[in-house]
Amino acid sequence: MPLCRDPELLRSFIEKDRPATNSVANIVYDTFGSRLRWVRADDVRNPHALLCRTRRFMLYADSAPAAARVLAEAPRNMRMVFGATPTRFCRMIRKNWRGPDAGRRAWYNHCYLYVLRPGRLVIDRTHRVSRLRSEDAQLIARSWPYGRSPELIQRRIENGPGYCIRRTGEPVAWGLTHDDGSMGFLHVLEAYRGQGMARTLTTTLAERLLKLDVQPFMYIVTGNTASIRLTASMGFTRAGGFSWFGTR
Repeated sequence: MPLCRDPELLRSFIEKDRPATNSVANIVYDTFGSRLRWVRADDVRNPHALLCRTRRFMLYADSAPAAARVLAEAPRNMRMVFGATPTRFCRMIRKNWRGPDAGRRAWYNHCYLYVLRPGRLVIDRTHRVSRLRSEDAQLIARSWPYGRSPELIQRRIENGPGYCIRRTGEPVAWGLTHDDGSMGFLHVLEAYRGQGMARTLTTTLAERLLKLDVQPFMYIVTGNTASIRLTASMGFTRAGGFSWFGTR
């Protein structure tokens, strides 16, 4: 299966299953600086499965057999690190992986996809919001619980919408987009929680994405009940299960 050098050949396949393909679409068409390295399809003229490569792999398919076909084309010298991939394919990928880490213990991060349907956003503008600046990356990296590097966060500030709420000039709450266009990095410093800052930031970020003609969506870890309640209360609805996983 050759590399797909003309992503337009994939558009009809990608578009027919929105919002499940939101991440794939934003990666393939470089909506927010995804740094796409390549994309493969099981059949570029009549695709049923796509395998994308950025910092990680991302797979989308309309059936398990199609997913297995395109997975067979993954380079054998790369580790298994997948993101925003339908959870139903996790076991199949793990079973068929032929990279240098085949057989090693895997980690999984299962999430729900939440999307904003037209006209459903609940508006909350309680707090004054400002744009994030490149120099804010260091502070966010220190405070973010998942160990993102300042360089990665700076790229996200430069390549996608990013907003914060400031106190004495410093961000105390913020939200950005990931390279696949999903809303994320939403974080409020502990001393400022319970004031509705997350709701205001969700409103601002979603409104900006809508102006860019991008459907607002996000992935929430299945056990994060607080974020699920917040997201549902803002008008987002659940639209499937997706996973991040790899080898240790």
